Order: sequence, then C-alpha cells, then structure tokens
Amino acid sequence: MAHPPIEDTRDVDFEEIEAAPPPETLAELHERHQRETLTLNRYLYNQSLQMEHMLLSAPDLQGLLEILLVNLPRHFGFSAAELWLHDPEQVLCGLLPGGDRYGQYLQLHPDVFVMQDLYDLEPDVALVDAADRRMFEVLKADDRIDQALLLPLLDNGRMMGSLHCGICDSHFAVGEAEEAHIAHLASVISLCFKNAVSRQQVSRLTMIDPLTQISNLRGFEKDIAREIARSRRANQPISVLMLEIDEYDDLYRHYGDITGQFLVKKISERISSDLRKSDYLARLNGARLAILVPGSSEVMAGDIAERIRADIEDFAVDDSRGANLQVTLSVGYVCWEPQRFPAVDMVQLARQIESAADKALAAARDQGGNRVALNRLTTLMV
Repeated sequence: MAHPPIEDTRDVDFEEIEAAPPPETLAELHERHQRETLTLNRYLYNQSLQMEHMLLSAPDLQGLLEILLVNLPRHFGFSAAELWLHDPEQVLCGLLPGGDRYGQYLQLHPDVFVMQDLYDLEPDVALVDAADRRMFEVLKADDRIDQALLLPLLDNGRMMGSLHCGICDSHFAVGEAEEAHIAHLASVISLCFKNAVSRQQVSRLTMIDPLTQISNLRGFEKDIAREIARSRRANQPISVLMLEIDEYDDLYRHYGDITGQFLVKKISERISSDLRKSDYLARLNGARLAILVPGSSEVMAGDIAERIRADIEDFAVDDSRGANLQVTLSVGYVCWEPQRFPAVDMVQLARQIESAADKALAAARDQGGNRVALNRLTTLMV
C-alpha cells in the first residue's frame, strides 16, 4: 500500500499563540533551571529523609502507628504527636485492637468535619500558636506545648486524617520552603497509611479464625512477636495464657460437629467479653485458645486466669434446643519480665514462652482439669 509523501515543513511558518511566552532554547532552559534554587533548613531536610525511609519500611499498620506516634516526635524533637483518623464504618477500629495503648494521641472519628474544621477550604500544613482557637482542639493530653504543627492527610483530596505535632518552642518557625517540604512528608505519610490499611485488610483475612472471628494461630504468632518486642522496648512484663475446654473430644463425639463448634464460639465470646481492649485472644486449634496480656505481671496473669476459669465454670451455654451445656477450662500461664530475663532473639523467645505456657496447660489437665497452673521461665536460650 502506497503512503502519501511526507511534506517538508521546515519553511512553513507556524501560527503563534497570542500572549504565549517565546520558546526557550535548551541552553536558556538549562540556565533557568540552574537559577531556580531552593534554600531549605538542612536539619529539617535530613530528618525528613530519614523519616521517609522509616515510614516506607514500616512492616504493617501497627508499625506505622508506632513510627508516627512514638518515633516521629523523638526524631524531630517535638514534645508529642497526635493522630486523628476518619473511620466512619469502624474499619480501622477493627484493624487496631490494641490502639487504645496510645490513649488520646490516637483518635478515630466517624465524622470527617472535626478534622476539616482544623483547616481552610483547601487543607494545607498549618503552624498554630496559643492565639489560635485550634490550639484548644488538638493535643489536649499535653499542656506543655506552645505551638502545634498540623499536617492534613489526604487521599485524592479526601480528608483521611490529621497529624498534629506539639512544639514547646514558642519561636519555632517554618518558611515557605519548609512548609512545602513538610507537605511532601504529609503526602508520604498519607500514601504509606493508605497502603498499610489495604495490606492489613488483606492480611487480616488470613489471620482470622472464621468460626470465632478472633485471631487464628498465624495471627497469634504475629501478635506475640510484636508485643514481645514492644515489651522489651518498654521494659514491661507480658503474660501468655493457654486455655483448653476440658473433655472437648468427648463432647464433640456426643453432640456432633455443629454443637461442638457452637460451644467453642460461645466460650470464645464469653472470654473475650472479660478482656481489655489491649489483650489478644486467639483460637489455636479445636478447643484450644490463647490469650496475650501485655503489661501483665505474674500475679495479675494468675488473677485473670482464675477469673476466666471460674466464669466459664458458672457459664451455661444454651444449645438452642432447650438444653444448657456447661463446660470447664484448664488454664496454663507464664510471664516474661524483660528485666529478669534479658533476651536478644525475639523469635526464639516467643517459642520458649509458648512452650512454657503449653507445659503449664498440660499440668492443669493432668491434675484433673478445671484449674489454673503456672510455669515459670528459668533459663532463656536466647
């Protein structure tokens, strides 16, 4: 197929657009780029680069929150950091079972207006002082601050959260260049947060027991690894309780699959209602459950174990057929205190804690069940 000849346009005069700037040569363009320099606070620039690396390396949503609320204020020398998140359908509430550990520094709001009210029509980085009415709305848990740096977290223009940094220096100031750099950091935080939530939602599906809607074995192992590391940093004790429904195999054979699973579900719900929001309940298999209790001493863990055992002993499960089922629990528990038993290998430590709790559970079963047994860590091979 023949193609029409290509016209030579070298001598053709193109119509210029009225009021358009004259075209630049490559040399002129390069010279203009060289002149367009930006003066930026070096400390802020270097700290921001390091913070971006930390944010992008966050392993999950919990890790990202730890960076924003704990590491970020230390990194920049702020007195505190506070995060407000828009959560109209309580999705984040379900993804952050231990979020209450941050107290007032982490707030989930069903109404986005409370965050939008902190900014102008077009949300942008803002530095507010005592004369600004917004100082009475943010960082109420910290009365030492003189100023607050407000960072809107946006997703395609939609407000998804607001990060507030408390500043004790009344002379703290940022110029136009610094504001633009902080806005860039806010966009990185927004992107990391959005991706972390998406990954957490997908990951959660593989770590939830479909019957009880609590963590499964995989979820428990992830929770214990994270909480042991946090306990080590905070130098606080942590306890693990292993629980099992006594003579469950006989009950399962007698009543069948449907009643057996119904029983496990009801017992799990009952135990969950007795726990704090910061505690973690998991179904490891069959009729075996585990409870992770951060910040719990040996005495406190023993009290929790005994309270749960007594409560289930008195708990009658309605089988929806006019009969009540009553079961008992065997409970074994162990406590790790970082100060008494220093450890380096957190993975190996988690295995030893689980093994010690399993042995305590076995001891409770061997003594006839419906009782609590303690096993103490002695020498840690970590």
